[in-house]
Amino acid sequence: MSDDSFGFSDTRKARLQKIAAFNPRKDLGTEALEQVDKAGDALGFVPREIPAKAPTRRRKEIGPTVAINMRVPEAIADVFINYCEQNRLSYWEGVADLMQKAGVST
Repeated sequence: MSDDSFGFSDTRKARLQKIAAFNPRKDLGTEALEQVDKAGDALGFVPREIPAKAPTRRRKEIGPTVAINMRVPEAIADVFINYCEQNRLSYWEGVADLMQKAGVST
């Protein structure tokens, strides 16, 4: 009895020969890649490459700092935190904004 009772060995050998004969081109060049990108864009594909430089958050120069720790009622803390989140402010910016609105000079 042969190892190939279903007759697939010829197909398998042909497939292995095709794989062995496969010789991909190493350098497609930028022109070919641009054509591929254009074809993908036309079909609605979006690039998934990581940007060359990830956007960084700008830090504000605030000068010397002092740590202030205080205990406040939860209700006031919740309102203050929500105020800062809604206005996209850090806590110190939130305090400065409220002081300005209250007319307290800094």
